Amino acid sequence: MSDPLSGESFTVLPDAVAALADELSALAAELARDVEQIRSAAGWFPAALEGHEGWAAGATATSWGLLCGVVAGRTSALGELLTAAVTAYLAEDAAIAGSFGPGRTPR
Repeated sequence: MSDPLSGESFTVLPDAVAALADELSALAAELARDVEQIRSAAGWFPAALEGHEGWAAGATATSWGLLCGVVAGRTSALGELLTAAVTAYLAEDAAIAGSFGPGRTPR
């Protein structure tokens, strides 16, 4: 199997990745709040609409809440992953810079 980045390079901008991680974490928190509202609303549909229509609307809202919960969880996990990646990248960068010793710089 060939290297998908063979001959290609890319630049990591830790501040930009950290900003993306923060944005994803904020989005995940917002989605989590929406999940609670959706679940609450789902309980009202059967009472507001009688019969099959009420049950179907409640089930649909419940399913939508579950889906939003999954998206919120995965969005939060991605934010955490990016935060950990930036932390590891900066630590490795500092270790490499420190390996040159005082007064020495990489070529």
